[in-house]
Amino acid sequence: MVGYLLALRMPTLFAGGPILELLELTVDTPERGRGTGSALIRAAQARAREAQDVEVTVPTRRAADFYRDLGFHETAAYFKWPTT
Repeated sequence: MVGYLLALRMPTLFAGGPILELLELTVDTPERGRGTGSALIRAAQARAREAQDVEVTVPTRRAADFYRDLGFHETAAYFKWPTT
């Protein structure tokens, strides 16, 4: 295995329909820069279109440029509340 993507489809009111949220994406270090991550994202986008999701979202800070290059736009800040 050279890459992995985990996504969750969920219904929303704020977006006006279901969204696909990309939760995890990783590519084995020697394979990075060869298009594997982009191919995984394009596959997820195609599945989202087929499922008629209204948008694909991804919470990230470290990979913002990667997602911008794939046509994603920054829309919000991400907040978290630690349980411990």
